Amino acid sequence: MQINPGGRLRTDDVIGRDREIARYWNVLERQGLVISAERRIGKTHIVLKMRDECRDGYLALYQDLEAVHSIAGLVRSIYRALEQSAGTAPHVRAFIAKWSSLLPRIHGFEMPDAWQTFLPRAFDDLIRVAAGRRVLLLWDEFPLMLHNLRQRQGPEPAIRLLDHLRALRLARADRLRFLFTGSIGLRLVLRSLREAGHANDPVNDMQSLTVPPMARSDTCALAESLLAETPAVPSRIPGLAARIADQVGGFPYYIHHVVDQLDQLRRPPDRDDVASAVDRLVYDSHDPANFNYYVTRLSSYYSDADRSIALMVLDVIARQPSPAAMPEILNLCRHQDPSLSDEQVRRILNVLAEDHYLERARGDSGATFDFRWQLVKKWWKETRS
Repeated sequence: MQINPGGRLRTDDVIGRDREIARYWNVLERQGLVISAERRIGKTHIVLKMRDECRDGYLALYQDLEAVHSIAGLVRSIYRALEQSAGTAPHVRAFIAKWSSLLPRIHGFEMPDAWQTFLPRAFDDLIRVAAGRRVLLLWDEFPLMLHNLRQRQGPEPAIRLLDHLRALRLARADRLRFLFTGSIGLRLVLRSLREAGHANDPVNDMQSLTVPPMARSDTCALAESLLAETPAVPSRIPGLAARIADQVGGFPYYIHHVVDQLDQLRRPPDRDDVASAVDRLVYDSHDPANFNYYVTRLSSYYSDADRSIALMVLDVIARQPSPAAMPEILNLCRHQDPSLSDEQVRRILNVLAEDHYLERARGDSGATFDFRWQLVKKWWKETRS
């Protein structure tokens, strides 16, 4: 397996995740699915593996919606995915030809109601092409697309799109399934739409799951496969892999980065080199693992007031040697801002947990909170304290 921090892997190089994928397929048999987790945890590779190893009876189409900023772009993306997946079949070519003839009209289709004609037509075409199979639309970074749409055109188009998709899922449950993924939690986007006056819950017909860290056995297997591409002594690879798992946890992106650091030594690494490689990720001014994303995304997706409290809460928790309880967090935050209420801090703690910054656990005297990833906590403490 090639060491590839941040790059796209071949789906047959995806280690583990079989349990998660089996669960996701089981959910999709009965309803749509929303899966979320922080970026680089492996969501995209999971859904690509589902597309490439699609279950019988499904036509699976993958769409990366990160760069889509309009409903027109969403419709274009649907036909592009169809062309890439099944574009050589004669009946599919006919649909693509028809779509190409509509392109000049689509350029003006940002008018308020035009998408309500083109989007249903796109789904009708998908169902016809599927020829009896159920269409599975794997929409990667769908919450980010909604955020982009809201930023460009205001909340109304995003609200109407969500309501339209919900009605479509209910009306065509026998022929359509949606799987939404996002590094921005969909709940975060929905909250901003509720603040703009949208009272509905447009995904209450779908099940929501969080992509978990890799199991330790899979974490070690990934690290061993990558270490085999370095000058590491073969007999030492299992011990080095276990050390990496201890230091990084089941986050494949960081595993690739640590092994890449070890590979750059150009000599057989030892156990102490693993700790040094992790330290380089944390202290390197160039931020090779892009930890700063956890700070900058707060400015993009949180209100100014929420961002201020969130940074305060994260700064406080980063300085604690163990998970902290709500009263302790509130007390430490009030040292900085005496005006903070219990409800403000409680709400932000819940938002940060939903958004994968924090992990909630049960303590002796109630809920406790800590960073979901200890490597991120270490970086946060060293960088912001």
